[in-house]
Amino acid sequence: MTPSRGYRLLLRLAPAPLREVHGREMEELFVERLVECRTPGAAARVWAAATLDLLRARLAGTRPLTLTIPVDERSSLMLASDLRYALRSLRRQAGASGLVVLMLALGIAANVAAFSLLNGLFLRPFPFPHPERLVYLNETAPRWNLDLVGINFPDFDRWRKDQKLFEAMTAFSMSSFNVADAHGAERVPGAQATYDFPRVLGVSPILGRSFTSEEDKPNGPPVVVISAGLWRERFAGDPHVIGRTLRVDGVARTIIGVMPAQASFPDRIRLWVPLAGDPNQPYLAYGGEGFGRLKPGVTAADAERDLMRTQQPIWDARDKEHVVSPIVKPLRDMFVRNYRRAASTVMIAVALLLLIACANVAAVMLARALARRREMGIRLALGSSRLRLIRQLLVENLLLAAAGGVIGLLLGQWALGALIEMMPDQVPPWAAFELDARVVLFAVGLVGVTAIVFGWAPALHASQGELRSAVHDATGGTTGAPRGRRTLAFLVAGEFALAAMLLVCGALLVKAFDRARHIDPGFRADHVLTATVPLSEGTRPKEEQWLAFWKEFEQRAAALPGVDAAGLITCAPLGGCHQGQFFRAEGALPRPDGKNPVVLTRAATPGYFAAMGIRLRAGRFLQPADLEPKAAPVVIVNDTFVRTFWGDGVDAVGRRVNLGGRDSDWITVVGVAEDVKHYGLEVPMRPAVYLPPPAMPQPMMTLALHTSVEPESIAPALHDTLRRMDPELPLVQVRTMDAAIGTSLALREAFSWLLAVFASLALVLAIGGAYGVASYLVTQRRREIGIRVALGARTSDILRTVIVRGLIVAAVGVAAGLAASLALARMLADADALVGVRARDPEILAFVAAVLVGTALLANGLPARRAAHTDPMGALRID
Repeated sequence: MTPSRGYRLLLRLAPAPLREVHGREMEELFVERLVECRTPGAAARVWAAATLDLLRARLAGTRPLTLTIPVDERSSLMLASDLRYALRSLRRQAGASGLVVLMLALGIAANVAAFSLLNGLFLRPFPFPHPERLVYLNETAPRWNLDLVGINFPDFDRWRKDQKLFEAMTAFSMSSFNVADAHGAERVPGAQATYDFPRVLGVSPILGRSFTSEEDKPNGPPVVVISAGLWRERFAGDPHVIGRTLRVDGVARTIIGVMPAQASFPDRIRLWVPLAGDPNQPYLAYGGEGFGRLKPGVTAADAERDLMRTQQPIWDARDKEHVVSPIVKPLRDMFVRNYRRAASTVMIAVALLLLIACANVAAVMLARALARRREMGIRLALGSSRLRLIRQLLVENLLLAAAGGVIGLLLGQWALGALIEMMPDQVPPWAAFELDARVVLFAVGLVGVTAIVFGWAPALHASQGELRSAVHDATGGTTGAPRGRRTLAFLVAGEFALAAMLLVCGALLVKAFDRARHIDPGFRADHVLTATVPLSEGTRPKEEQWLAFWKEFEQRAAALPGVDAAGLITCAPLGGCHQGQFFRAEGALPRPDGKNPVVLTRAATPGYFAAMGIRLRAGRFLQPADLEPKAAPVVIVNDTFVRTFWGDGVDAVGRRVNLGGRDSDWITVVGVAEDVKHYGLEVPMRPAVYLPPPAMPQPMMTLALHTSVEPESIAPALHDTLRRMDPELPLVQVRTMDAAIGTSLALREAFSWLLAVFASLALVLAIGGAYGVASYLVTQRRREIGIRVALGARTSDILRTVIVRGLIVAAVGVAAGLAASLALARMLADADALVGVRARDPEILAFVAAVLVGTALLANGLPARRAAHTDPMGALRID
């Protein structure tokens, strides 16, 4: 005979009313206690105690009985029993349990994905020894309106000789090089670096050696250090690669070393050549940047003061106004500065989403707990302590949270991979987004926090209260204790408030992205293809050779079928490059701030303006005659140049500007072009000029083509044209201007739509929570509704009664959320995240309010409709 069957026979000793109402719960509790027994003696005591309790109940009538459980069995933790009971309880309500796990998984997945991004960008240490001692070096010139001006090598040489707080420092210039062999040419990312860069990073070559100080001098021997990746790809990992040659920019360089993978910091560098800086160079050439390794215990601020001290002789000699100063910053701070706004926005969003998920789950679990008040009351009556019941419910919550955490961790890692794949150009190459111990610990912590956050209210409400009233409420078809209903209302209102905050901020960011996408870039983006060609100075060392090549290349490109216009420029818009010069303007207005701004300076051929569709304000564009050797020097300036130097509304055509500082260096302005968004659609434009290429010869230029066909279809013919001219030259950065605009907005697009996705998830969770609570309340009030229907209540009355209460709760939450969202929107506006959008946008506020109230109506309306069709006779037969 099974224990269940034996106990059912034993139950015949109990009074009939007690057996009919609580027999099943008493049987389940008896079986649970019996399973917990570890010895035959303990099982016998449970049988004996149950028999005595039932006999006492028979003698006492229907008074609440107290099941006597042996002290050693009742007081033990019985964790295994709690787990088994929790699993049985959750299996009995598989649908509700699955819904809770799904809601938690969504909230945890969003947090895991966001934290993985945060971990890779801000927390994961750089792959070098003592990375906290690495700092970033550069120079700043506020009077030139430049936060980072680049390092002048004579300044760096002085720092390196006189500093006292650095173990080592290196200067480098990120670049790319033409690498050619019998299989063709490619553009390889690389760097010109001083000989001490391995010591600064704390890395050693896996083969050979790095540069020596003698090799890192002007006119030094042509040597190159390659990365492990390039070594494996081009030389198949040949251990005898040292001493072989590699053609770099047309120069045969001897390979002297192979660097490990971590040395390719920060931009997937594949080869290094000596910087070969001249400490005695007669002019100032600011460019590049530097790294430093501090001595133990030295801070970045200490190191900056040390470099200020070494800079004093330079200031005394040639910069008495201290225009240019060294800066030292922690290395990671410089690399993550452009990601802080997006990261903080996303983390706030996912935290709100997790709170919504927790509130949602807490509401569902509280409704479930209130529905179990009869079970809890009987268990209390049969001898269970309140602490035991709370522990039991918390174990159930922990199981749900653990299941949600595991699924959320896996789902979050998948979402992170998908997000990175969607915006590969916006992910910094130095960041590693791998599943590490920090991410796992974060997920475990989330599981614990969520178990507590959504578990405390159900556990307390289920275990507190007077026993007789608990049983009576549960069996009478009421909606439970008023305190429980108030807590449910608070949780649902909280969900709608948090959802309102996310929806408002998400809608504002999406609208700002749409506004940014429609900002006039100052050029024609459709049907424009750009491609960059870097000449190898080893094969074409003279400026005359550069100019001859560019002239022929432009002519051949313009003759390709489908090309309407072709032109060249040294620095294309949205390409991330900047070439600056200082200009004096004839008759310029005095600047109240005392700043002398650096002017964006580009060389362009006449065809460039037609290919890009740049608009002319006054005068004329460059003409072929301006490129002739004996042509008078001319320049095109932009609107910002005119406003900066001469003021608004001034006719600049015919005025002169000076580039070199000598009286013979005056150049006549022949045209004023509209501003072009060179640095980004949301970035204000600097003063800028266009010069004819002979006035500014460059070994690298970008070709712009306007086509009558799909621009991508021209790329193969362009490759063939360049290959016929010089097979060792690569064609790089081939893209349309539409793609360039998309890339410039990719980071904003990513975090704007990411927040919109989170807001949509919040809306779904809020709907689910409101629907679940409304369904619970309708179920609990079924007898009341049945009586009202039997007494003649109309369908509209039932609908109104059920819906109004839910709408009031949702409306309160929406109002609170809209008020709080204004503060968050103001924070976004202060961070320049809202371009052309007001923080208090009435359209968005009205839209969010309407959406949330409409969803609340839907979530409450479905259970209300079901309640309105309640069968009175069926409802009155309940219990």
